[in-house]
Amino acid sequence: MSDTIERNITDIRMAYRLMLHSKISEARQKGDKTAEKAASSDLEKDDVLISEAAKSAQSGNVSAPGGVGDLNINIRLADLYKKIYGPKEQPQQTPQALVIEFFQQIETEASLTYANLEYVDGLVVKNANLAETDRYRFEFSDGSTLKITDKWSAKSTTIWGDPHVDTSDQEGDQNGDFKDLQRSDKYTTFMLSDNTRITFTARDNGVIEEVDIFRGSQHLKGLGAGSTNWDDKNGLFAQTVTYDAYSALSLIPVGDTVYAGGDGNDWFDAAKNLIWGYTSGPIVTGRPSSVIEFTYNQTITQQLTILQVNQQV
Repeated sequence: MSDTIERNITDIRMAYRLMLHSKISEARQKGDKTAEKAASSDLEKDDVLISEAAKSAQSGNVSAPGGVGDLNINIRLADLYKKIYGPKEQPQQTPQALVIEFFQQIETEASLTYANLEYVDGLVVKNANLAETDRYRFEFSDGSTLKITDKWSAKSTTIWGDPHVDTSDQEGDQNGDFKDLQRSDKYTTFMLSDNTRITFTARDNGVIEEVDIFRGSQHLKGLGAGSTNWDDKNGLFAQTVTYDAYSALSLIPVGDTVYAGGDGNDWFDAAKNLIWGYTSGPIVTGRPSSVIEFTYNQTITQQLTILQVNQQV
C-alpha cells in the first residue's frame, strides 16, 4: 500500500473517531442516554476493528484520559475538513547536482631532416615515379597525384584528384583547384623559377591525363590515370628524357599559366596576382649547399562530459 493511501485511511479513521467522541459528549450534555449509548457502542466496535499498533497510533493523536466517559472535546468542523481535504505534504525532492568533467590530451610530434643538395645537370629521370632538376623534384605517387618540390626551400605543391592544388605550408589538402583558372579547361602550365615548364593535360573536373616537363631542349613525358594509354607498364614517367622540346612545345598548348614565386610554392598570374599559396617563410634567392627541414605537428583532443548526479540527503 502506498504512503498516500495509507495516510488517507488514517485521516478518515481519526475523523470518524473524533465525530463519535463529539456525539458522546453532545448526548451527555443533553442528557440523552440512548444517543450516548449508541455512540459509545460504535466507538467500541471501531476499537475491535483497529489493530493494536493502529490503536496506539490513534491514541497518540486522540488522547482520552480516564476513559471515554470523561472525554470532553470541542471539535471545529473547519479544522476537521482541512485535515481531511487540505493540501498534503509534498514528497521531498532529491537534490541533484551537475558534474562537469573536462579531458584534454596534447600529442606533439617533431622531426628534423638534414640533406646535402647534390648538383643535378639539366632534367633527369630517376625512375617511373621520380624526376628532378637541380632545383625541383617531381614525384608521381599514383596516376592522379604529382608533387612539385622546391628543393631550395623545401616547400612543395601537390596536384591531385580532379585536380586540386595542395600547398605544403597551408592547412588542409585542398588550397585551390584547376577550375580557379578560366582560360583553358584542359591545359594548365606551371612556370618554375629555374625556367623549367611543366604542363598538365587534365580537364578542370578530371584527373591527370599527361604531364610534360620541358627544360631547355629536354622533354620528359608522363602519363596519368586519365589517359586512354594508361596501364601499369606505360603509366607515370617515361624511362628516358628526350631532346625534342622545341618541336613538342608547339604541339602542347600552354593553357592557363601560373608562375612560381614567394617562398617556393606560391603561384601568381602574369600580372603578379597571387592565385594559390601563402608566403610562410623567407624567399630563397640562392642555391643552398644543404637543407634542414623541421616538421612540427601538434594534435589536441578535447572531451567534455556533463553528468547529472543525485545527492545523498
